[in-house]
Amino acid sequence: MKENISTLENSNSVLSVTLRENHFAKDGTYYATVSRNTASIKNILSEIAEDNAGIEPFMLQYAAILIQKKILKMLSQGKAVNVLDLGTLYIAMKCRVKGKSEVPDSGNFYIKFKPSALADKSLSDLNVDKIVFADGSPEVTEIEDIVTGTESVLVAENPARIKGARLKLSDNSSGVLFAPVKEYGKIDADESTWIAVPPENVFRNMPTELNFFVPKAVSPGTWRIVIRTTYLSKGRNRKDAVETVSDVVTVNAA
Repeated sequence: MKENISTLENSNSVLSVTLRENHFAKDGTYYATVSRNTASIKNILSEIAEDNAGIEPFMLQYAAILIQKKILKMLSQGKAVNVLDLGTLYIAMKCRVKGKSEVPDSGNFYIKFKPSALADKSLSDLNVDKIVFADGSPEVTEIEDIVTGTESVLVAENPARIKGARLKLSDNSSGVLFAPVKEYGKIDADESTWIAVPPENVFRNMPTELNFFVPKAVSPGTWRIVIRTTYLSKGRNRKDAVETVSDVVTVNAA
C-alpha cells in the first residue's frame, strides 16, 4: 500500500457499457464490456473518514495495512481467505500434465476470487450512464493527470494520460485537440478555437494509451478532448481519419 494519505480524494466515475460485435456468432449480436473505474485505497479511506467524523485517516490506513499483511500471510500459508465477507480469495494452479510425476513441487499457483452474495447484491441498483457502440473509432475510457492522479481534472503543462482503444496517432492527419465546452456540455463547433497538442508533447503513443503534456495555451475551464486518427490495427491504417470526443474534463492553471 503506497497511497499518500495527504492526497485523499473521493471517487467519482461514470459507468459506461461498450457493445462490440460478436464475430464468433456472426448473427448480428453484440456482447458488452463494462468500463473499469477503479476506486483506490485512498478513495475508500477518504470516503470512510468523510462519512464518519472523528475517525483519523492515518489510523484507517494503519488498520488497512495490518489487514493487508495478514491476508498475504494467510495466502502464503496456502489458506483461502474470506475478505470482509465480500468474497473469498483462493489459490488455484495452472497445470497441464500427463501424470503426477510432472507436477512441479513449487507449483504454478495464482489467485482467484469468488464474490459473495453480499457483493453481488451491491450491484442490484446499478444503472448504466452511457452506452457506446464499438464501431472502430477511438475509444476513451479514462483520462487522468499523471502528476496528481486525479481523473477528468488536468493541469496545464502537466503530463496527462488517456486510456482506451485504437488511440494511436498514426500520421499527420492524427492528433489530440482540446475543444472548449459551451452551454449544455456541447463543444464549440468553430475548430479555430480548438487547441492542438503539438506532436512533440506526445511521449507515449500506443493503441491503448496516450501520454502527453497539456498545452500551456489550454486555459482554465471545461473542455472535451478530441482524438483523430487513421489507426485501425497493427500495421493497418484507414484511408480517412476517424475521431472520438471525450467526456467533459476540467483544466486548471499551472
